[in-house]
Amino acid sequence: MSQADDPQSSTTLEHDAFIYKRFNKRLTSIPEDEKGYRVRTDTKLTRAIDKLGDNPFASFVLDPWNRCNFAIIVKDEKAGEWMKPDVSVFQEHKLKANDLKFEDPYEQIIGEIEYQLRSVMFAGKKLNTKLYKLAICEKGEGAHLSWRRDSHSDAHRATVLFALNTEWEGGELVVKYRGIEVSVDLHPTTPRLSKDLEPVVVAFYKDMEYKFMPVIKGIQLVLQYDIEVVGEYPVFSPLDEKDPLDTLSERGEFLESTTTYPSKPDDISIQEIVDEIQRLHKRGTHTVGFPLCYLYRNQSVERESLKGNDSVLFDALKDHFDISVGPVLLYYIDRGEGRARGCIAYRYSAAPKPKEETLDPRDEDESEDESDPVEESSDDDDEHTYGTDTGDVIKRVSFHLPQLAAIDQISEQRHIEAWKWSQNGETRFFGTGMFVKQKD
Repeated sequence: MSQADDPQSSTTLEHDAFIYKRFNKRLTSIPEDEKGYRVRTDTKLTRAIDKLGDNPFASFVLDPWNRCNFAIIVKDEKAGEWMKPDVSVFQEHKLKANDLKFEDPYEQIIGEIEYQLRSVMFAGKKLNTKLYKLAICEKGEGAHLSWRRDSHSDAHRATVLFALNTEWEGGELVVKYRGIEVSVDLHPTTPRLSKDLEPVVVAFYKDMEYKFMPVIKGIQLVLQYDIEVVGEYPVFSPLDEKDPLDTLSERGEFLESTTTYPSKPDDISIQEIVDEIQRLHKRGTHTVGFPLCYLYRNQSVERESLKGNDSVLFDALKDHFDISVGPVLLYYIDRGEGRARGCIAYRYSAAPKPKEETLDPRDEDESEDESDPVEESSDDDDEHTYGTDTGDVIKRVSFHLPQLAAIDQISEQRHIEAWKWSQNGETRFFGTGMFVKQKD
């Protein structure tokens, strides 16, 4: 009999308050009760996954905390602000990029856009944003009705657009990728939890085609930028003063309010991940885990609910390996300035776990002592492996932390040592992990 058919089933439902109490108790007790996975960064596997995770297209509303109302100067003449530009000044001149100047908080706005793009399109890359032009589109003119691509330099990797706050109708931006068209309304909008208008930012790789639909009323002013890749930031490391998990948590929050179009991975990228997991298995790693690219709120994550490249990767790996997907808890501890930082990943279920239940019958090894040798390749050395003084770890398993993953911070406890003016504490993060074993 199904639950819906059972007249007594409603009496077995548990109140949300008790579910939360049980859930929260488990969160705070996991490090003492269970064994976890060592956490590793900057491995061959994380680098391969990061190649897969970049998106060729992203659209988002700028964070309202930036208050995007910078002043605009055209050939030394004031032309209003982003919120209320003086259209007549723009119409008087034939403008080049160097004819435009902007006042604060313009630089902060550009910095925020670059930060967001590193979260979804350019993992770990240093970016330079260069103004290419201000496009002026009026009724009957200025629209690019045919598909086009832009390539302005060898360093040019993507195009970014956002409109000034003028009044217009029409003028939609249409971007095409692999035959699929995406239409974006560039009108500034009011983001969630804000009363102020903010720009809609659109970014796409330079090899994508785009066009503007005609403006049928008013005037549309669109700033167009070239995004250049000028270097790379250091990869995640257990030695970082800034917790890399904070960065992934910010990425997870950003992804929930961003429209992206995932890239279509090529066979070479997928095979690189398959080969590396097989290599780890051959070297003695029984289970290889890593967080997914997107956040999932459900306790049970089914194949049908996976998004973007998470779905692609699952389908690519299932024929080679035994795969499971489920919630994961990352427990991070910072002992303070100049002292150890530790991190362990735990496979997680919100329901109380019976004492006789184990993560997997083959995972019942004794806890790993800190002096045990690392059983993976030379690129997974101590420099890229977090300490485990936060709790016990299982032998022959590891959890790899890419830069393009998404997690959610769920608790934080900070302690301040006044005599050292330093801060330390414990933080827990929640996400979804993919766990890969050899097929039986």
